[in-house]
Amino acid sequence: MNTYLLEIGLEEMPAQMILPAVEQLKSLANKTCELHKLSFDNILTFSTPRRLTLQLQGLPEKQADRKIELKGPPAAIAKDAKNNWSKAAQGFAGKNGVSVDNLEIRDFEGKEYLFVQREELGKPVPELLQAEVEQWISQLNFPKNMRWGSYRMRFIRPIRWIVSLWNDEVVPVKLEMVEAGNETRGHRFLSSGKSVLKQAAEYENLLEKLNVMANFEKRRESILSQVKKQEQKHGFEVELEDRLLTEVTNLVEWPTVLLGDFEKDFLELPSEVLVTSMAVHQRYFPVFQKNKDNKTGGKKLLPNFVTVRNGDERSLETVQRGNEKVLRARLSDARFFYLDDQKKTLSDFQTKADNVVFFQQRGSQAQRVQRIAELSVYIAHSLNLSKTQKKQVQRIAELSKFDLGTRMVAEFPELQGVMGENYAKLKNEPDLVCSGIREHYYPRTAKDSLPQNMETVAVSVADKLDMLNTAFSLDMIPTGAADPFALRRTAQGIIQLIFGSGISLGLHDLTSEAIRLLDVQQNLGLDRSKLQHELIKFLLQRQRWYMQQRNIRYDLIEAVLQIRPSDRAESKALPVEQLQLAEFLGKHLETDIFKRSVEAIVRAANISYKYPKKIAINMDQSTLKLAEEKNFFTALQPILNSDQQARWNPENYLKQLHEIEPVVTRFFEDVMVMDEDPLKCGNRLWLCSRLAEWSGRHLDLRAIVFA
Repeated sequence: MNTYLLEIGLEEMPAQMILPAVEQLKSLANKTCELHKLSFDNILTFSTPRRLTLQLQGLPEKQADRKIELKGPPAAIAKDAKNNWSKAAQGFAGKNGVSVDNLEIRDFEGKEYLFVQREELGKPVPELLQAEVEQWISQLNFPKNMRWGSYRMRFIRPIRWIVSLWNDEVVPVKLEMVEAGNETRGHRFLSSGKSVLKQAAEYENLLEKLNVMANFEKRRESILSQVKKQEQKHGFEVELEDRLLTEVTNLVEWPTVLLGDFEKDFLELPSEVLVTSMAVHQRYFPVFQKNKDNKTGGKKLLPNFVTVRNGDERSLETVQRGNEKVLRARLSDARFFYLDDQKKTLSDFQTKADNVVFFQQRGSQAQRVQRIAELSVYIAHSLNLSKTQKKQVQRIAELSKFDLGTRMVAEFPELQGVMGENYAKLKNEPDLVCSGIREHYYPRTAKDSLPQNMETVAVSVADKLDMLNTAFSLDMIPTGAADPFALRRTAQGIIQLIFGSGISLGLHDLTSEAIRLLDVQQNLGLDRSKLQHELIKFLLQRQRWYMQQRNIRYDLIEAVLQIRPSDRAESKALPVEQLQLAEFLGKHLETDIFKRSVEAIVRAANISYKYPKKIAINMDQSTLKLAEEKNFFTALQPILNSDQQARWNPENYLKQLHEIEPVVTRFFEDVMVMDEDPLKCGNRLWLCSRLAEWSGRHLDLRAIVFA
C-alpha cells in the first residue's frame, strides 16, 4: 500500500492555533477520500511551531472502477412515430459516450425515463490528490491571517516550504510563493538546514534525526517525563495545568526541561501574583512543596520554576540564568506595584472609577458599580435575605471593581478580584466581603465553581446581567461566531448561578429591573420592551444548552420554555421550577397515562386557541346541563384554586393532570364543543381555555412529541 505526505513549512505559528489547524487538515483529507471513494488505513497528523503535516497511510494506486447510472429525458420523447430513437435520445447517448443500443426505458416515480449505465474508470490517486491539496491549504481557517511580500494569498504565517510526496515521488503542488518538493527542514538551531525526504513513510524518523519531535503527544510525554524526573530528584511538586502544558508543547520542537530559581524574598508577595507572573506571562510551571502546609492546609509555593527549552542540554546553565533574569525583573515590578497600592485607601481606588469609561455612551465604571449595587440589593430582597445580609451585599457590590484602579491589576489583568480580596483583607474588611470581591466573577467558565454564599451570588448575577444589558442596549448582540465581549459566556454564567444555587429568580423581573436602572441612570429613553425581549431570548438559549447538558429531551425543554399563556394566565414558572419540572416529567414521558393526559390537554388547548372570540367571558354554572360539562367544571375547580406552591410542585402537577384526564376525555367523547347555541359553545370553550391556562402555567404540552 501507499503513503502520501503533505508538510506545510511556516514561520513560527501562535501555539493555540496549531492543533485546530491540523485537525482541519485531517478533516479536509477525510472529505476528499469520501468524495472520491478512496480507502485508507490511517490518517496521522504531525505539528510543531514551524510545520503542519498530514500523512495518509494505506492508499490504493487508483480509484476503484465504478458503474454510474444516469437518468435522461422522459420516455415519451425518446422515440419518434416510427419507433426510432429521437434526437433527444441520441443526444443523451452521445453526451454520455455510449451507443443508443445501451439505452433503457425504466419507471421512475411513476413515470418512464431513459436510463443508461456507464463505466467510469478510476483515476490514479496522486492525480486526484494533486487537484485537492492546494484546496486543503487555501481552505484552512484561522482567526487572523496575514499577507506577505506581493503575494495575494493570506495565511496564518508566511509559508516557506511544502513537501508533497507520494511514496518517493513528488506530487506537484504550487502556491503563489512556493512549489512543493521533497526537502524538509530540521530544528532551526540543532540541524543543518534542508534535508531530502526520500520516502513519505520515513517522515517521523527523519525528523527525529533532525532534532524535531513532530508528534505532539510524544513531545508532551517527553515534557511530562522530564518534569517527573525533576520532581523525584528534588522532592517537590510541579503544577502542570493542562492548558499551559498544551501551549508549551506547541512552542517547542525539541523539548528540554530545566529548573530555575528566584529570590525567597519574592515569596512575601501573594502566591497568585507569583503564579500569574510565571504561568501566564512567562509560560513557566510553578513549583510547590510536596506536603501540605500545616497552617494553611494548602501547598506552599517554593522559590523555583520549571520551564521548557526549545533545544538540547547544551549551554543549559546560560539559558537558566537568562530565564531567571527575566522573571526577576517581572517580580520586582510586581513587588513595587503591590507596595505602592497599599499606600492608598480603598476609596482612593473607587474615586478613580469616575474617570474610567465603561462603554461609550453608557457612563463610567463608577456608574456601572452603582447599578450593580442597586441591582444586587434588589436581588437580595427577591431572595429574602436578612437586613445584615443585604448590607454585606451592598458592600461587596460597592467594592467589586475597586481593584481595577490598582497598579497591580493594570499590570496583571488576570488578577482582578484576587487583588481586590487581598487589598480588602489588608484594610480589615469582613471576610465575607473580601471573598465576595473575588468570587463575584465566578463562574468564569462552564466548569468553574460558584460563589460560596448567597450574598456573593446576588452580586455575581447583578454584575453579569448589567454587562449583558449594557452591551445589548448598544446593539452589541453576538452574531455567528463573533462574540468579542464574551456575552454568551456571561449569559451562561447567569444561568449557572440560578440553577447551581437553586435560587428563585425570574428572568422577566430580573431583566426588567436591570433595564430600568440603566435607562433611568443614563436617561436613554430605551425601548424597554424590545430590549427585554432580546435579553430573555438570549438567556433562554443558554438555558436550553444547560438543560441539554442534563440530558433532558429536546421537546420537553421546548415545552417548559415555550409557554404561551393567555391574558388570564398567571406568572410563568421560574427557571429553577422549569428545570425541576422537566427533569421530573422526563421520567414519565413514555407512560400510557401521561400520553393520554397530554392528548386531552392539547385537544382542549388547540380548540380554545382556535376560537378565542367565542369563549364565554364569564361562566354561568347554571347553564351547564350535561353531566360531562358539570363533571369537567367540578374537576377543574381544585386545580384552578390550588395555591402557588402546589401549582409549581412537579408531583402535584402530574397528579392533577392524571386525575382530570378521564373527565376531559369523556367530555370530548360525549359533548359537541362547537354547538350552534352560542351560550353552550362559549361555556364549553371556557372550560377548555381554563384547563389550557392552568397547564400553561407549567409548560406548553403541545411541544411534546410521542413516537
